[in-house]
Amino acid sequence: MYIALAVFASLVGLFVTGAAIFTAWTFYASRKKTVEVQQQDGNAPAAAAGNPWSWFLRWTVADYAALFLFGFGAVFLLTDLVGVAKDRDQFPMYHYAYLLCGIVFSFMGMLFTFVRLALVLRLTGGSAAAHHHPHKPDQTKHAE
Repeated sequence: MYIALAVFASLVGLFVTGAAIFTAWTFYASRKKTVEVQQQDGNAPAAAAGNPWSWFLRWTVADYAALFLFGFGAVFLLTDLVGVAKDRDQFPMYHYAYLLCGIVFSFMGMLFTFVRLALVLRLTGGSAAAHHHPHKPDQTKHAE
């Protein structure tokens, strides 16, 4: 059982590491492309190639990886909590503190992920439906 969990945890770790590397590589490639396009146009120097922080207004693969880690981490922490609660005599008292810290850290990470999602949605306008103006008619040339 421990071998299966170790293999599973290593696969999750590889996925998250790959997601972080993919996000960094995508940022680097998009930044490099922006610099090349502006150098070819001759409009601006390479140092002024747009705002690099605007790229982080996107929901990336690393954000999905954080959600994935929270989901599996929370399941394992709650499973361990149930196991410790059933066999209280087999675990020292500080094990509860470890579990409590793990649960608090995990849920704080999820809170920050949701705050990031809310900021991304708010700063980017949410969706295409946000550009619809209900006080203006869509088809002004057609009469009923």
